[in-house]
Amino acid sequence: MRHLLSILFILVSAQTYGQQSLNGLSRQQALQLAQEKNPQVKLAILKKEKQQVLKASALGISSPEVIFEASTYDELRPGILQSFDFPTTYIRKHQSQNQQIAIAETEKQITLNQLRYQVNSTYNEMQYLREVFASYQQQDSLLEDVVEVTNIRLEVGQISNLEKLNAESQYREVKYQLDQVKSKLRTVSVHMSLLTGNPNDTSITAGDEFSKITLGNNVLNSAEAYAGNPLTKYYDQNKRLQHLQLKQNQSYWFPSLIVGYLDQGPRNNSPMQYRMRYGFTFPLWFWTNSSQVKAARKNVNIADQQVVLNQYDLKGNYTQALSELRQYTEALNYFEQTALPQAQEISKTAREGYRLGSIGYYNYLLNLQQ
Repeated sequence: MRHLLSILFILVSAQTYGQQSLNGLSRQQALQLAQEKNPQVKLAILKKEKQQVLKASALGISSPEVIFEASTYDELRPGILQSFDFPTTYIRKHQSQNQQIAIAETEKQITLNQLRYQVNSTYNEMQYLREVFASYQQQDSLLEDVVEVTNIRLEVGQISNLEKLNAESQYREVKYQLDQVKSKLRTVSVHMSLLTGNPNDTSITAGDEFSKITLGNNVLNSAEAYAGNPLTKYYDQNKRLQHLQLKQNQSYWFPSLIVGYLDQGPRNNSPMQYRMRYGFTFPLWFWTNSSQVKAARKNVNIADQQVVLNQYDLKGNYTQALSELRQYTEALNYFEQTALPQAQEISKTAREGYRLGSIGYYNYLLNLQQ
């Protein structure tokens, strides 16, 4: 029994040692874990591997036909026929499949791009909520002192019971807000655990400091932003793919080639050139392939419109993001340069005045809210 417990202790210790602690996770660590463990990335990799496996199918030669004929009227002779598509068909198939592989790689880049955006956004929210939580903790401590002072002033008859109840009400409200922020932090932590591929870890916290990002002249212009976005590359590649598939469907209008062997002479005495068969298929029933070509042309038109629509979407998203960046930059500058210094001075002066009794409770709360 003692040996069994020792073995279990070693196994648990080894497992705990092998796990990476996500408490105080840095932004770079979060991005790296998401890229390695997120199921979306693994799915994108599998899709690309699937297209690579299908590359051999571009040389899709039809199965040979084994036939038996009694050309000599006294016995069945075996023969074989093999048909081949027109050579350009295999070339178009090969080009189309290579394009499919390129598109799968771009889809992987799109997945990584979206995942990085989600991780960064979630990490920003974790940092923000952490600061909000700290702010409410400060308010909680402040109002706790207010309640204590209010109780003392009520006992000595300086204030009424109504002011005491109002102070306690404000204190409970801050307590409620503190619990709400704690709940939001827990939810964001769970979201980050899912993004980083650690669904069982609910203790993830942001380790990086909450600091202002200085972009300076690093904001891309619209042309650079569009060119660098993988969605632009994806729709351009899809457009090329549709053109290749159109040419592939058009190549089916050409006849296929047939090569075969059948011995028709008595007892294998016929010359070799008469045992060979050659022929071609004639695409008589053209309407089937004609409809496929028309559908392929529509796919080309659809791909062209998707390129235009993607440019509109990117332009709208880029303009909105740039506008929000300028708006938040102006707001941040105002709070840093004007609002926060004034708020700190008002809070300090109001607290001291309330403690000394120079201002009343309502004026004190009014100053705190301001």
